[in-house]
Amino acid sequence: MPKILYLSMSREEYSPNYFPFLRDYVDQVKSPGTEVDLRGTRVGRIDSFRFFETLDWISILDSVIGAEQDGYDAVAIGNILDPGLREARSMVDIPVLGLGETSMLTSCMMGSTFSLVGVNPYFGGRFEENVAKYGLRGRLASIECMGLTPHELDACFSDESGREKAIESFTAAARASLEKGAEVVIPAGGRLTAFLNAVGLREIDGAPLLDGTVSLVAAAESAIRIRQKSGSFVSRRRLYAKAPADSIRKAAGEYAEGYNLPALGRLASDSTDITKD
Repeated sequence: MPKILYLSMSREEYSPNYFPFLRDYVDQVKSPGTEVDLRGTRVGRIDSFRFFETLDWISILDSVIGAEQDGYDAVAIGNILDPGLREARSMVDIPVLGLGETSMLTSCMMGSTFSLVGVNPYFGGRFEENVAKYGLRGRLASIECMGLTPHELDACFSDESGREKAIESFTAAARASLEKGAEVVIPAGGRLTAFLNAVGLREIDGAPLLDGTVSLVAAAESAIRIRQKSGSFVSRRRLYAKAPADSIRKAAGEYAEGYNLPALGRLASDSTDITKD
């Protein structure tokens, strides 16, 4: 049975509406024979500002290492900013996929251009960075925002007046992107995708709203099959070059202690060669 670890950048404590919906929805969209476990970060409190977001990367990276050790077949990072995605790929041999990259690449099969509609303007610059990083500037029509914080959006799951305002705000932002040439609209965030699914909003004026959650889970399942059949998934040539096993073991203990990383610490003490080159 394939096992996927689905990582969120938040915690259930700070996302009391989003997490239960996400659990149920992932169970609906995964293949019958696939097991998907949902886990948040250790803090996950601040999700609008770069400094605190980067600190949560440490939790993401340690969880990815732990997932490989615990027998997971793939990791899905369910945050639109793809925190730690490239770094994680350079440390483990199981497939690691990100919500942002997967959503953008999927949208390119659905239309010639896409837009990203985020919750608040703080994400705009990071969206631009990732679009450029993935070589997709020519496919991007625009980046729009709704003017909410992620936690305000979480409350809209259960607050009727807030829900209507959020729908109106998203619809206006999506239509602005269509006027700029977008053919596919990407709701830029796992929480936003979940909210739109919860209210049944799937398209705007004939343009599909890409479901990043479905895309990410399906891509992770496909990546598992690819690795099973071909023997590998990630290149070790340049971008995702992996440190030699001996170097990892020598450094793992010190970094694990300094940054409180249990899974990395296991690399230092594990006698089996789970860090094969």
